[in-house]
Amino acid sequence: MPTLPADGTPLRHLAVIPDGNRRWARARGLGPEDGHRAGIANVGETARAAFASGIETFSFWWGSPANLTKRDAAEVRGIVGVLETWLAEVAPALCAEADARVEVIGRWRELCPSLEPAIEALPTHGTRHLVLFMAYDGREEIRAAAESDMSFEDALWTAHLPPVDLLIRTGGDAHFSAGFLLWKLAQAQLAFPDELWPAYGRACLERDLDTFARTQRRFGR
Repeated sequence: MPTLPADGTPLRHLAVIPDGNRRWARARGLGPEDGHRAGIANVGETARAAFASGIETFSFWWGSPANLTKRDAAEVRGIVGVLETWLAEVAPALCAEADARVEVIGRWRELCPSLEPAIEALPTHGTRHLVLFMAYDGREEIRAAAESDMSFEDALWTAHLPPVDLLIRTGGDAHFSAGFLLWKLAQAQLAFPDELWPAYGRACLERDLDTFARTQRRFGR
């Protein structure tokens, strides 16, 4: 059943900023790629749990343009490489199980074109929606929409997505990054759990969904 808050409005769209991969790895004497590998594995488990709870759209952010152009080249290869493997080897089974389609939003074709074969092979039809933001900066999305000849909201890259109901950013830092889904977050509930992303398990998600379910959303009323 869908997760229902106190006012009966279902949680349709859950968005996640999976922060803390590098800190998780460093605490265990591991390298950044090990942290990103553990992090992308947890994306699949969290998406599976989210879909099982009735959530229709699960969005996650895997990197901004700055992450891909300003970090050490070896780490960037790891960020892209573990995602490429996950998209090719894990995402197809997840999508089949959840009857989910996949969409990738951002400048990934420009900044990490090696992802294209794996992305092109993923399903584009399904009752649920798995949305990956890669090489994405929400400020670029808003700037492009403002400069378009179309109406602003229609020109957004995310125009077709429902508004975000709940944003979860792990790692204990209560802030946004690079305008992630800024327009769609206008009336979202926000959660900033302390767990680093690879340690954010099903029980953590259930806790945060329960908090959402007990929240009265007024929408200005």
